[in-house]
Amino acid sequence: MTDRLRQALAEVSAAASAFSEQMTDFDGLLQAITASCARALDASVSVGLFGDDGATITPVAVTPVRPTVEGALEGMLRHARRFDQSLVGQLAPDTGNVFVPQVDLSDLRDRLTREAYDALEHFGIRGLIQITMRVRGEKLGVLTVIRHDTGRAPLDDFDREIATHLASVAGFAIANARLYRRVQDELAGRLSAEQVAQHMRTSETRAIQANAFLDAILENIPAMVFVKDADRLSFVRFNRAGEELLGIPRAELIGKNDFDLFPKEEAAFFVEKDRETLRNQKMVDIPEEPIQTASGTRWLHTRKVPILDEHGESRYLLGISHDITDRKRDMAALERARDAAESASGELESFSYSVAHDLRAPLRAIDGFSQALIDELGDELGEVGRGYAQRVRNSAQRMATLIDDLLRLSRVTRSPLHFQRVDLAELFHTTVATLQRDDPKRRVEISSSGDLVTRGDPRLLAIMFDNLVGNAWKFTSRREIAHIALAAEMLDGERVFSISDDGVGFDMKYVQKLFGVFNRLHTDSDFPGTGVGLATVQRVVARHGGRAWARGEVGAGATFSFTLGAKT
Repeated sequence: MTDRLRQALAEVSAAASAFSEQMTDFDGLLQAITASCARALDASVSVGLFGDDGATITPVAVTPVRPTVEGALEGMLRHARRFDQSLVGQLAPDTGNVFVPQVDLSDLRDRLTREAYDALEHFGIRGLIQITMRVRGEKLGVLTVIRHDTGRAPLDDFDREIATHLASVAGFAIANARLYRRVQDELAGRLSAEQVAQHMRTSETRAIQANAFLDAILENIPAMVFVKDADRLSFVRFNRAGEELLGIPRAELIGKNDFDLFPKEEAAFFVEKDRETLRNQKMVDIPEEPIQTASGTRWLHTRKVPILDEHGESRYLLGISHDITDRKRDMAALERARDAAESASGELESFSYSVAHDLRAPLRAIDGFSQALIDELGDELGEVGRGYAQRVRNSAQRMATLIDDLLRLSRVTRSPLHFQRVDLAELFHTTVATLQRDDPKRRVEISSSGDLVTRGDPRLLAIMFDNLVGNAWKFTSRREIAHIALAAEMLDGERVFSISDDGVGFDMKYVQKLFGVFNRLHTDSDFPGTGVGLATVQRVVARHGGRAWARGEVGAGATFSFTLGAKT
């Protein structure tokens, strides 16, 4: 089970507990509903209730996800409106449920009233969920979830499922709270004794159903969930996962405190965090804590939440603990493996650098003596001999080029990084100008667009552009007029840079080979090269915390894209 699912289930459980505690305080219950949902979904949440006629809906509680939208959302609570003029009434009048993972306001302009459209435009909207709360067929109200932040992932089916669960729990809580208020009114003499008795029986039945539903949720949460009373900090509730984790029967846990169950130092730490939670009346997050169990020491990630009574006093403490022992052990093993891999990689890089460096001298000798052999003894060698000597010289020169590229690749990996402001457009145009000087007859049209100022190591980025732009220049050489473009755009909250051309392109089935050392898709007779350039690009991008990829089509050009990590 994923951490996201565990956290969502924990929020559902915490919400259920909070709702049950607020049943006698209707306004407090409504606010608890929106606050719990806002935490679970990291979004602004509001609740609107239907009037007795079922045709009007009144917003009654709201929890904004951030202060900047608080004023606009609070403005939505000023007056009731007809259901057909509400947001859900306009978007889903038949089902009463709306799910728009990514909202494009321009698509909604014709479906919304001017007032609704202006409100959404004012406080910004990224995604929208609306769930009609129903209990035994009766429509109680609408739970609205609005995600504002465009930098976050859009809403998905998992968010919708959690919202649906929360709306279901909230619906039961609202129905029970309404019954409680109705019974109070009845006891004040507004109804007959027989009617009071009937409503009391109905209330009891619904309360039993609601408690059974909440118990089922609590028991099936895979994390340990416990409740302590605020005075003695003794356990009053444990779920099945907690019982199994500690290896102690529930009957032996209830009524005990931490000092009865754990070593003194551990218990003192637990109690200190409990008191901090109750004193400050806000959640305390404990990322790691060891705990002694029947199966040995386990590591937990625990969140502790105060449960308040109708007077705002801490009455209980709710704890939710996830067993992270296996994950912690796996992370430690992964870190050891990573350290070993980095050490081996460093040794291999050092060895490769030394070997490549030491090979340069004998290669220069082979090249030099081959040239001397041709110059001084060429006539005696004859045409065939001179051809052999020239082939030896060509091979030595090619190997020297390969070694130079390998040394350059090694330096990219080993050299320290110096981050500063870098204008990629300037690097692009400088590289093109150098290539144009070496090949003045080429006709190449270039362009750049987007926000191309970033942060990085200018020396390494210049090497990367030499390779990327050099490839684009080389593979467009057969076009009468070539086109090479540099661009930047935001995709899913990430700035992506790309260099594209209209050259020979490549077959996408070979895309995985592109960034490997010595991997080439063209022969030397077609296009010269060593197959190290794109491997160098990959290293530069990786050292900046980014990634690189490519797409292309044979005869239709190629685009090489990259990111440069969080520091950009």
